[in-house]
Amino acid sequence: MATPELDAFRAAVSRSLAVGDLAGAELEVVDVDGRTPVVVALDEERLPVLLRRIEAVGGYANVFVRMGAGIGRIAVMDVDGALDVRSADDMRAVAEQPSPDSTVGAFVAYLMHRPGGAVLPARLATATRSAMPARQVEIVTTV
Repeated sequence: MATPELDAFRAAVSRSLAVGDLAGAELEVVDVDGRTPVVVALDEERLPVLLRRIEAVGGYANVFVRMGAGIGRIAVMDVDGALDVRSADDMRAVAEQPSPDSTVGAFVAYLMHRPGGAVLPARLATATRSAMPARQVEIVTTV
């Protein structure tokens, strides 16, 4: 569910991509039609919320996360389209997955120390639902 804070951040990212600091930024994730899907999140939001947003735009996206006073940026793509899955932390097994209570900010902070990124399911497993197919999540830059 969108909040005024999330809407304001979405507008700020859109503005920055169009005419601001991010106007020249290369967005790593491009879909088969040549579009660059963008998803935004706040660091305090739960990770499953972000994963649902990514799934809603096709399962892969350029993600911008408001991290305190800065912006974290990650790329989320299908494992099949990832450059080097072997160097990523494999988090597909239920025991290896982040908790459904994990925040987006905590996950981005984790990725900052994992240059190879991580492979995790599109949806985290819970006691009543198994995980969805894998996605690779890579840290791109911190703006």
